[in-house]
Amino acid sequence: MSFFLAEEELRDVGTRVDQIIDGLNFKMEFLRGHISAINAALEAYPKDEIDKTNKAIADCQAELDRYNSLQTQQLSPKQYQGRLGHIPVYYSDYLCLDEILNAQKLQSAKYGHPEHHEMLFIIIHQAFELWFKQILYELEAVIKRMEGDYLPEKDMSIVLHHFERVIEIQKLLIKQFDVLETLSPLDFMDFRDYLFPASGFQSWQFRLLENLLGLQSAKRVQYERKAYHTKLSPEHQEIVKTSEAGINLFEVVQKWLERTPFLQEEDSKFNFLTHYVNAVDNMYEEDKNVVMSVNNSIGDELQKEIDRIEENRKGFLSLFDEEKHNEQIAQGSRRLSYRATQAALLINVYQEEPILHIPFKILQSLTLIDELFTQWRSRHMLMVHRMIGSKLGTGGSSGYWYLRATVEKGRVFTDIGNMSTYLMPRNKVPELPHSIKSKLAYAFADK
Repeated sequence: MSFFLAEEELRDVGTRVDQIIDGLNFKMEFLRGHISAINAALEAYPKDEIDKTNKAIADCQAELDRYNSLQTQQLSPKQYQGRLGHIPVYYSDYLCLDEILNAQKLQSAKYGHPEHHEMLFIIIHQAFELWFKQILYELEAVIKRMEGDYLPEKDMSIVLHHFERVIEIQKLLIKQFDVLETLSPLDFMDFRDYLFPASGFQSWQFRLLENLLGLQSAKRVQYERKAYHTKLSPEHQEIVKTSEAGINLFEVVQKWLERTPFLQEEDSKFNFLTHYVNAVDNMYEEDKNVVMSVNNSIGDELQKEIDRIEENRKGFLSLFDEEKHNEQIAQGSRRLSYRATQAALLINVYQEEPILHIPFKILQSLTLIDELFTQWRSRHMLMVHRMIGSKLGTGGSSGYWYLRATVEKGRVFTDIGNMSTYLMPRNKVPELPHSIKSKLAYAFADK
């Protein structure tokens, strides 16, 4: 591959080549000095030291020759190639460090009172935003893979890998509060008044992230009794509102679960729901018999124990009543569809079957992503309380009390996290028919 460059680009390339040559000349000077030191005291160095150094000099000279040949070519619209046919790249240019390292503008300095601790405050929040960008990048890749009508098994590992990366980033985001909390409340007060009315609430990337995960508008805590996006700039409002109408992670996960095979197999007459309900009934019947055989209580006390078992059984079995399930969705106490819920339960119950193991890890990852964002919100809330107590936030919110209300409201995959409520001990789980078990043991696709 080759590039034909404009004059301005060629000047930039020439500058970068000069910088590389300067670095190689410095390295060569050091290596020659090292050779002189070895020759002056041969007994002080390993026997092969001079051979290694001579090889390093030869390699360095080869690099110098290559870049010198570039430098001697005319800087006019002509062909330039790097080692792989690419334009030579300089570290600082590649990372745009000049722009990044000059993006910390202290508000306090603008008014003639630069406060030392404001630099840390800015860098921490800029780091938050960069990591939000990476999480959005990962989740968008997941949605793109999962939004079709079929997710190949090989793609499940890729989806899981994206989730695992998000989880590690979330852990780092939480850990960043340790650094931010090296600010004392008085340190923060030194520059806080310069920040009004800016607020973390105006992080449009975080709002975009919540929407991409699938947070419902009805679940949000209102800010000054207004829609959450009203505090954003018109440009950012448009981006965030557009994302509300777009496809989100919850939706693609739900559709993926609804496509799960094995819930009902005509060939084997296997019906997961029927088998599991029967196992639940048997489990609670055994519990009742145990209570009646070992309980010395009589009359009302014994009946209370039995009633409690019956109540638990009804609660357990409510998961398998489609009509009641849909009523709960309408009321807002559930969100995941009936079919998707059954699939999530199947995956959890038979998680050790080879073909269900990665789907199980995907569900576990979704639950952990939910938990870690809850931890992040909680840590943010506690940090704010430590810094400003019950004062109003810089954006005009109730500060700590507003953040406290958002901690649990931000969860998206609650129904998947609640699956453990409906699990039973392994020795109570109904055995799968051989025909189903063989399909779960090998690659199987229901296209």
